Amino acid sequence: MSASEAKKGAGALGPSHPAGSVLDAGDYKAGDDAVERFRELLRIPTVSRDNKSLRDDEPFRRWVPTLRRLFPRFFEVTELTTIDDFGMLLRWPGADPSLDPVVMMAHQDVVPVEGQQWEHDPFGAEIVDGEIWARGALDTKCIAAAFFEAAEHLVGQGYVPPRDVWFFSSDGEEVAAPTCAHAVEWFRAHGIHPYMVLDEGGAVAADAPLGVDVPVAMVGVSEKGHVDLTVTAYADGGHASTPSANDACRLLCRVCEHISANPGKPVLTPVVEATLAELGAHSSDLYRAVFGNLWLTRPAVTKIMAASPETAAMLRTTYALTQMEGSPAHNVLPPVARANFNVRVAPFESIADAVERARKLAAQQCQASGLTPDHVTVEIDESIPYMEPAPISPYEDDAAFDYIHRCVSGVYPEAGFAPYVQNSCTDSHEFNAICERVYRFCGFIYSAEARALLHAANERIGVDVYKRGIEFYVAFLANLARM
Repeated sequence: MSASEAKKGAGALGPSHPAGSVLDAGDYKAGDDAVERFRELLRIPTVSRDNKSLRDDEPFRRWVPTLRRLFPRFFEVTELTTIDDFGMLLRWPGADPSLDPVVMMAHQDVVPVEGQQWEHDPFGAEIVDGEIWARGALDTKCIAAAFFEAAEHLVGQGYVPPRDVWFFSSDGEEVAAPTCAHAVEWFRAHGIHPYMVLDEGGAVAADAPLGVDVPVAMVGVSEKGHVDLTVTAYADGGHASTPSANDACRLLCRVCEHISANPGKPVLTPVVEATLAELGAHSSDLYRAVFGNLWLTRPAVTKIMAASPETAAMLRTTYALTQMEGSPAHNVLPPVARANFNVRVAPFESIADAVERARKLAAQQCQASGLTPDHVTVEIDESIPYMEPAPISPYEDDAAFDYIHRCVSGVYPEAGFAPYVQNSCTDSHEFNAICERVYRFCGFIYSAEARALLHAANERIGVDVYKRGIEFYVAFLANLARM
């Protein structure tokens, strides 16, 4: 029997409930007072701006003082270091400071709401039909508020963590500010090597794909890299009354379509196999058989997944054509036309691989058009931050990953548990430079509807969903000695 067959029906990581004891929040139950504190934080409009000079700093100045007032016991036992303008690095001293610490992360900044049609005030934190409507309710003030609730409760119980616990929160995650990179530099300068980092990313996903009938805790063990590419086509230009086949805009369109239609070869990596095995274990007999026996079904699964945009992104580097520009006038053929590709680089490739592929495809299209390759260039947009894919954090037979599993099972006993590669980028990638175990998971149930509301109008989280999420952070912090 193959290893895949042995795990058939149990998921890639064995049973949904780990072999060790599950870890719960004890007698803790969040009350309505916790919800009111969360709502107060949501009413602070800490909106990031790409142009920092346009950002209103007054709300950011209120953030830490508000936290101090809402969670006084915790701040009495912690040490605060400010990173850059308003980034916060908070140390909760543990019983044995010689142990490598745990770092927990969130970000207090949120994306703008201008141009969106909200049904309720995006910074009013109104409760409507059992849900809290506010920008940041899901991304990621829920994490910050839940962490502080859990820590305040535990300090009140006289709890001291077995090792240092650090909390980092950026004021510019949404605009790729260097705050987190500077925090990592601070750690490095002080000789601090985290044992584990836990940031935003995955969640307890309800409405999972592939016919899964239970929630599944999706824990990001890596994330794709990111780079923006500028594709530029050159031609003679002229009057629009005499167009030709190789005008800059036409050439650009052909090149961009060629790049878009020929992304990298799909690869079913071990992490993706583990994700599919766990999802299949909670799905129909057909999916269980297909994803539980990938040693046999891999070619068919790869082909099927590559046909869907959502699942294809799990298997390959993607090239998203997001912007195009040509002539400033309606009757002029421009000598130059440009386009932007937002590229998400798979963990088994590098930015150099992704750029080289795009350049080869552009050259192929030039040749097909009877032109020399110098008619089109492909360059990295240096004005936009870019990053290599994150390394894969350990997820098989690893104490830290198993600890997250046990905490999830203690608070969400109905949920499956799976590693995955995150398509979007988080601040946590900076910590890969000093930590081998970087995981991306927030301890809340996110429905498919909730996931669609990230950065969108009418962002909201259920009151009961928020309260239950606090229990995860209580369980995570209270049981660190059992990691």
